[in-house]
Amino acid sequence: MMSEPDGNASGDGVRAARVALRMLELLASREDLGVSEIARETETSKPRVFRHLRTLVSLGYAVQRHGSDRYARGPRLLALTRVIGQSADDGLIELSRPILRRLHQEFDHSFNLSLVYGDSVSIVESMPGKALVGITVQLNQEIPLHCTAAGKLLLVEQIRREGSLPHGKLTRFTPLTIADPLKLQQDLAKVEALGWADAPEEVVLGINAVSAPVRDHRGDLVAMVSAMDSIQFIPVEPPKKLVQALQTAAAEISALLAM
Repeated sequence: MMSEPDGNASGDGVRAARVALRMLELLASREDLGVSEIARETETSKPRVFRHLRTLVSLGYAVQRHGSDRYARGPRLLALTRVIGQSADDGLIELSRPILRRLHQEFDHSFNLSLVYGDSVSIVESMPGKALVGITVQLNQEIPLHCTAAGKLLLVEQIRREGSLPHGKLTRFTPLTIADPLKLQQDLAKVEALGWADAPEEVVLGINAVSAPVRDHRGDLVAMVSAMDSIQFIPVEPPKKLVQALQTAAAEISALLAM
């Protein structure tokens, strides 16, 4: 008869499984990662991380970036993420829909639900406003982060995580787009202090949006609830009533996700 593993072997196995699962979570949620980043996030040694990575690469759950020491999602993890993500996204949208409808009944603006996909954001649900001239948005399309209210909330999270803004050119969409990294960092510091974001005329002239963050049971940013309308109806200084309603709605969805 095979004997039971001793306590130490069992404990080592559990720890190894926890590290491996945490690494899969990190790979699924980030564009790419280095060994040092993974070691820091998993609170383990770099040699142990490297051994896990070799196994994940051999199984197709991770790939090494060509010509670098960074690792990203492999084909098997991408397939798994799509299957799980589709189910999770559908559930989040269903949970959020009644709350969006309530906002839509209370205010005349357009209301959107955006979801976080790693280091990008896409609008997945939209309820049009009641004005004579309406605003429509493209669903399931990646939106720019630096000049949208929802995108700024994700940038704040990325700065908390990485310590600085992600690299890349800040495209200027209008004369009011913040295209200077230093000014954007100052704007994002205000967003972090307030707990919500706006982007008056930064992506389209005459349009403003206000967004509040939705977090899951771990406190991770997973979605944003946004109001969008003409600058005539959502001015540069958004009405407190609207901001509070968005924050309340986002908090309700977060509470549902934590159940």
